[in-house]
Amino acid sequence: MSMASITKFILLSLTLCVLHLNFCHGQNAVKAGYWFPDSGIALSDIDSTLFTHLFCAFADLDSQSNKVTISSSNAGPFSQFTKTVQLKNPSVKTLLSIGGGSSNRTAFASMASQPTSRKSFINSSINL
Repeated sequence: MSMASITKFILLSLTLCVLHLNFCHGQNAVKAGYWFPDSGIALSDIDSTLFTHLFCAFADLDSQSNKVTISSSNAGPFSQFTKTVQLKNPSVKTLLSIGGGSSNRTAFASMASQPTSRKSFINSSINL
C-alpha cells in the first residue's frame, strides 16, 4: 500500500470515527459544510443553523517541521470561525480542515510514514 493510500485511509478513518460518535449520541443525520475565506461568503453570513458540522478550510502542513500552519492571511478569520458560527447555532461542531486543493500530498505521505513526524503533526494540531 502506498503512503498516499495510507494517508487517505487514516483521514477517512478519522472522519468516520467523528461521524460514528455523533450518531451514537442520537443524531439522525450529519449535515456538514466547508467554508474558506476566499469563498466569497462572509463568515458572519454563514447560516450555521443548517449544519451539524462546519469545516474551516484550509490549514497547511509545513513539510520541513511536519507542523500544521495557518497562513497569516487566514489567521484572523480562522481564529473567529467557531465563535462566529456558534452565535447562530451553539451546538454546531467545528473542524479545521488540513490540506486540500493544491496541498502537497507527498508531504502528508512523508509525515505519516514516521512516528516522530506524526507526533509533531499531532502535537501541532492540538496546540493550534
